Order: sequence, then structure tokens, then C-alpha cells
Amino acid sequence: MTKVTLNNNTAAAAPGSSPSAQVLAKAAAGVTITDPRGRSLRLAKPGILAQYRLIEMLGTAAANDTYVQMVLPLLYVGAIDDDTEISMMTKRELEALIQRLDEDGVAAVMKGVAEHFGAPDAEANRAQLKK
Repeated sequence: MTKVTLNNNTAAAAPGSSPSAQVLAKAAAGVTITDPRGRSLRLAKPGILAQYRLIEMLGTAAANDTYVQMVLPLLYVGAIDDDTEISMMTKRELEALIQRLDEDGVAAVMKGVAEHFGAPDAEANRAQLKK
């Protein structure tokens, strides 16, 4: 069972604010989930630059769509318990995160990302920003 706590500390865009501010506030909002081992996992939508950096870091492995789909949700991990020093700048750091999360944590992250952030809809985000 995965426990979810919405982050109430994140400032939401004020009603009536620009569509751009609303999109950015929604993207910055995060959630805290609990994996089957009882660890708190803080998830937040990564910026587009983090996604580009991940693909660059993966190198030739980025051509493997299955692998990319497996590691992309890990970009959402911002903290494990009270440890906010989560880094995925190198393949070694990515592998260390995978090993640290293990099957329980990775499954919880994937479920949490799907439930709370859904599939990225870049076209909808672009349309909102143009308003």
C-alpha cells in the first residue's frame, strides 16, 4: 500500500494569475509517497533541462526506449526520507539510486508518478503557455 501526502508547503498560483504561472505552479507542486518499506519518497516534476541532461548522460543507451521509460520516472525523486541529496548527473549515480530504491522504491516511484503527474503532455503545456 502506498501512502500519499500532498505537499501543502508549495505556493500555488493565485486564482486569476496568468496561465503561465498556473502551469509553472502545477509543475512545481510535489507529493510525498511512502514505499512498502516505509520510506518517504518526495516526488516533484523535473524541469525540461533535467530530461535533456538524462538523455545526454545515457548516451547510446538513450536509443533504447524501454530503458529510457524505466529511468525517466526516477527524475521525479527529490528526496528519500530526509535525504535531499539525490543526484543523477552520471550513470553511476543513476545506478546508485536504482540500487538504493530497489524494487519496492522503484515500483512506488513509478506508481506515484503515474498517479500524480500522469503522462507528460508537452503540447497541452505549450498551449497553456501561449494564452
